[in-house]
Amino acid sequence: MKLTAAAVFSSDMVLQRERPVPLWGRASAGAPVTARLAPGDGFARTVADAQGRWRMLLPAQPAGGPFTLTLESEGETMTFSRVYFGEVWLAGGQSNMELPLTGSRDGEAVLAACRDQRLHFYETPKVTTPEAAEKAPSHWQIVGPETAANLSAVAYYAARELAQQLDLHIGILECFWGGTYAHCWMPRSLLATFPEGQRRLAWYDAQVGDKTDAEFEAECTAYQAEVDSWNARIAARRAIEPEVSWTVLNRDCGLYPWPPPAGRTGYQRPGNLYESMLRRVCPYAVRGFWYYQGEQDEEWPQDYEAELTQLVRRWRADWQDPTLPLLLVQLPMYGTGAGPESWPTLRAAQAAVADREPHTGLVVLADLGEEDNIHPVDKALVGQRLALLALETVYGLPVQGQSPRLESASRQDGTAVLLFIHCGGGLTLGQGPSGFELAGADGVFLPADASADGDTVTLCCEEISCPVQVRYAWYNFGPAKLYGGTGLPAAPFGPTSLTLA
Repeated sequence: MKLTAAAVFSSDMVLQRERPVPLWGRASAGAPVTARLAPGDGFARTVADAQGRWRMLLPAQPAGGPFTLTLESEGETMTFSRVYFGEVWLAGGQSNMELPLTGSRDGEAVLAACRDQRLHFYETPKVTTPEAAEKAPSHWQIVGPETAANLSAVAYYAARELAQQLDLHIGILECFWGGTYAHCWMPRSLLATFPEGQRRLAWYDAQVGDKTDAEFEAECTAYQAEVDSWNARIAARRAIEPEVSWTVLNRDCGLYPWPPPAGRTGYQRPGNLYESMLRRVCPYAVRGFWYYQGEQDEEWPQDYEAELTQLVRRWRADWQDPTLPLLLVQLPMYGTGAGPESWPTLRAAQAAVADREPHTGLVVLADLGEEDNIHPVDKALVGQRLALLALETVYGLPVQGQSPRLESASRQDGTAVLLFIHCGGGLTLGQGPSGFELAGADGVFLPADASADGDTVTLCCEEISCPVQVRYAWYNFGPAKLYGGTGLPAAPFGPTSLTLA
């Protein structure tokens, strides 16, 4: 058998500094396999098993490069050039993580000036079966105008900030697919172990029924023709009016054809992308994960916390490191949800997981979003906030990366007094409705007048003499005007009981 390395290894790659680096691939059964770094004394050796699979750990290396990594087995060699040791992050999720640099605000101008030898990326091929994954080519690339048009805008802005602050080479492992549920990124065997996952399995499998692969392929062909026709209508309308809003586009061109067909090899089928994409790059050594997903799960927001919890734990288990940081990007504002509380429920689920699971953080986007566009184009702020959170919580730098978060809520006479943490020098409120609401014993929430001082917010409402509950930014789309002293928005929260002061 010919010596091969896993497809995730190539020239121009970044390997994670300061920790052992797994290398794996195939060779003849029982054949010795060695790995050498040059210059330097990095060396590892192993023996392929009876099926020809081999795996070894390259000893931890400090940041640096370029190196040459050479694999050898029974006279065969593979050589990877321009290899660096730096920081590697896996960028996962769905379409808002996938949204390319050229599709973001000022993307064409940013692309033209994006060349940076310190930034590297690997795009995991979008395939739905392990068999297809074995045949799909891919390789690491260096960020530049010729390569980065389709690079994740969020990941680019985050990596650029890390490279500037850490002065290191940064590697981005892209592993995402628009329109995917959390259940796409976990194995079916895991989904079968908890009620929410079982519901997702039953839901999708019922759609497939006894459909053959040939029938599914025919449905996919017809569906793609619908999508192509819709894209052509959108392009024609934008040619007439480049700044046309999505409200007008949806009215004049129709809604995007949705949902896609369901089939055994469908990309939304539970577990498929876990097997065909995530497993392709696991266990490539990473510093941690960036995860921006949840929009598709608006159909069942009440199940999302359980699913996301299982996903976080499974990814860490697969990488055999329960301490790997996982930084969640919380959903921004969006006006059209599956229900009036679908998106705030999803945001609350993300916040609960970030709060409960160790080494998990939350990037708050409560002040961002577009009412009629599920894909807001301002990705620079998202990436910058993601990098700030990493710089504080992962790298220990003296920056404010965590958003203000409610610590306690009490009632004093007829007012509510809220205490926040991570205030960054003091809270501020923007002009207009703040997003805070109070409710009395009847449970009816009404807008509250708010004032901020230091790390506290005081609320009152003329119509409610004895408030018992408070909530903040609890809607699909609306104002969220509370900020920390460094400009980070406060995290939304749902109905919270007020304690007596």
